[in-house]
Order: sequence, then C-alpha cells, then structure tokens
Amino acid sequence: MRAVFVYQCNSSGWTFRPTPLNLLQDLQRAFGLTYLFIAHNLSVVEYLSDRVAVMYLGKMAELAPADELYSNPLHPYTKALLSPIPDPSARKQRIMPQGDVPSPINPPSGCRFRTRCFIAIDRCATEVPEFRLMGEDHYAACHRAEESSKLMGSGSVLTGKSLPTPPPSPNGANLH
Repeated sequence: MRAVFVYQCNSSGWTFRPTPLNLLQDLQRAFGLTYLFIAHNLSVVEYLSDRVAVMYLGKMAELAPADELYSNPLHPYTKALLSPIPDPSARKQRIMPQGDVPSPINPPSGCRFRTRCFIAIDRCATEVPEFRLMGEDHYAACHRAEESSKLMGSGSVLTGKSLPTPPPSPNGANLH
C-alpha cells in the first residue's frame, strides 16, 4: 500500500498543528510504518522523525538519529538551520549563512555550501567533502566537522560574524 500525505504548515514559526502529525505517529506505531518525510519546518521534523537527513543543493550534508542531530549538529548548514528553533534552556543566536543560495544547476566547486559557510577553508573550494561516519550512526560531509563545535560553538551559540579566528592550519589554509 502506498499513501501520499500533503501537509502544509507554517515554516516560519515554532507553532504547528499537531493533529495530523499525531495521526501519522499513531499509524506508525500501530502498523510499524516507516515514513520518508520531507519538510522545511525543523520543529515538525523533530516531532515526527527518529532519524534526520539534512540536504543542501541536492546533496546530503548530515545524517543522524534525530536526538543526536538536534543536540550535536556537525555541519555548518545544519547548525544554521537549527539556530532559529526556540530553546528556552539555551541562549542561542541566529546563524545566518553568507551570500545567496547558489544555482543547483551550476553548483560551486568543492563543497556546495562553501560560498555561504563561515568556517570554509581553501580546501572546501577544491575538494568535495566525503560523507563520512563521525560518531555512532552520525554522518557529515564537511572537511571541518571534527572542529565545527569549537569554531561555531556547541548548539549553534555563535553567529558567523562573532566567530573566533583559529590559527592557520598546517597546510597554510586560512578561513575565508
């Protein structure tokens, strides 16, 4: 059996109407269903999903269990997406990617997010980052995923403009 659900919700705010989502969760539990749920409202995604994939210009940027992704995002795009989600226990500022979204028909060389990324290095322009395992069932496609929490703060607490400048890397590459 196949079913297609179209559910529009307000992606600009925290609030959403949970009744249709509760029905989907009830059906999922009752029948052991798996959904491929595509959305732009990350509050809704968090509410409904056990595992989350973040895509940018048609490529996977990060994949992890929902709890892990929301508590420990590794890719700069994921951190930017999660930064506007209200969290009364954290003092987060909004992370705003730089520039305009590139054309998906003619994406930038190397990392597709590099033209908007606030921790990009020269390597990001020349090499496509490998989608690699970063922790238990947590994958990211970023050359700087291991150091992203230090550079951007855990839980997206810094904006791109207030980032500390790290020392140059051993290969001489500097931040853009």
